Amino acid sequence: MSNTASTAPVAKKQKINQFRRLLWHINRTDLGWVTKTALTSLQLGARAKRIELLKTLPVKPEWSEASRKLSEQGHVDVTSIVDRSLAEAVAAVAQDKVSRLDELAGKQLLGHKSFWVSLLDEDLVNGAFATDHPFVRYALQPAALRIIGDFMHELPQLSDVLLTLSRPTENQPLSYSQLWHLDHDDKRVCKLFIYLTDVRDTADGPLTFIPAPASKPFRNTLKSHMSDDKVFSRVDRSAVKEMVAPRLSSFIVNTARCLHMGSRILSDRTRLLYTATYIQPPRIYPEPPARFRAADALNEIERTAMRL
Repeated sequence: MSNTASTAPVAKKQKINQFRRLLWHINRTDLGWVTKTALTSLQLGARAKRIELLKTLPVKPEWSEASRKLSEQGHVDVTSIVDRSLAEAVAAVAQDKVSRLDELAGKQLLGHKSFWVSLLDEDLVNGAFATDHPFVRYALQPAALRIIGDFMHELPQLSDVLLTLSRPTENQPLSYSQLWHLDHDDKRVCKLFIYLTDVRDTADGPLTFIPAPASKPFRNTLKSHMSDDKVFSRVDRSAVKEMVAPRLSSFIVNTARCLHMGSRILSDRTRLLYTATYIQPPRIYPEPPARFRAADALNEIERTAMRL
């Protein structure tokens, strides 16, 4: 094989990475909305379908109120709204994983964050979760889809599910998501969380965020991750919301609008967290490989939400 042939895939990958990097910078500013609008205009039929599917979901006053809070403040506590039995199923899977922590920590695929361990990698087949997995079922419950969908004005796309155990990293500088940041998976990003351990105080590393209105000064910043000093030079500390809450508390945060950080674990504490990520399609970045694989009978709403 010639050198030209062997280096072609590498060159192509570099171009794709450069393109993604350019989109990443654009998406961090209001110019991202121009890209988003252009992409949406090319898929008006698909958007119309998602709007109609959203309308077929049940409507409840408490769901509508939760969506209103999510839209106005960028966050909402849904502990009393979501399905408790589905949360318990998630917790059971999580507890089994933690009981095998040492084994799973050595196998994790995402190893760049020393302060937490991703515990679901063994459940993936070719990078995809089965649709009957408790973590997927929790993310697809009608309450979550309706609350986030009403905020996005269409059926959202489930992008990923994750189980992470945050651990102390004493004597190491804060890094990655331990620093203040916005998520730029897309222009509209919502994350559904469940605390799977009690988060009693600051030492447990609670998710900490600044509601959307107060986070507005950081909307067009090109800085990826910021220190406390940098953030509090532009916003008062009184704006900070620290999610201290008991096990099985569940909440939704628009992490593209709410500046946030977490996993600042102290002493011998740990924090076990479920995260489901949703975006408003079409995705600004090139669509990644399928994250879900059909393992049971799915309705049209579920198939559309997972792009199956």
